[in-house]
Amino acid sequence: MPWSHTSPTDQRTQFIADYLRESLSITELCELYGVSRKTGHKWIERYIRCGPAGLEEGSRRPRHSPNETAPEMVEALIEVRHRHPSWGAKKLLPLLHKRYPRWILTDRSTVCDILSRHGLAPKKPWRRHIGHPGKPSTQMLAPRCLVRRLQGAV
Repeated sequence: MPWSHTSPTDQRTQFIADYLRESLSITELCELYGVSRKTGHKWIERYIRCGPAGLEEGSRRPRHSPNETAPEMVEALIEVRHRHPSWGAKKLLPLLHKRYPRWILTDRSTVCDILSRHGLAPKKPWRRHIGHPGKPSTQMLAPRCLVRRLQGAV
């Protein structure tokens, strides 16, 4: 028996088609499709408002981030960094505070993230991980006393 491959949009379209036929109540439709009545009403309302396009998957990305750093602060930080290319977040923050005393400045780690995001922070070179210093370089396959006996016998 082959598996049925239907996308969520196809299932919603089928739900709306069954709703428009008026053969089942909304409660029975929701039970049949395994969704809550609240979700069923939401799909119907979206279909009425937007048509078939309202049944498509929407973006789950937030529309705004309340803790996002202000664009003016990011621009000022990038400008100061271009004037002082060797300075890091620790030196840049007091300079920004002198220039813009009314701004509530972000943390040092956020400034480091902003600099990295704009390619203004040098990346640390990757170091090879050697492992534990006490790890033996060779693997012992037999006890040492047995190895000595075998070497003496030869």
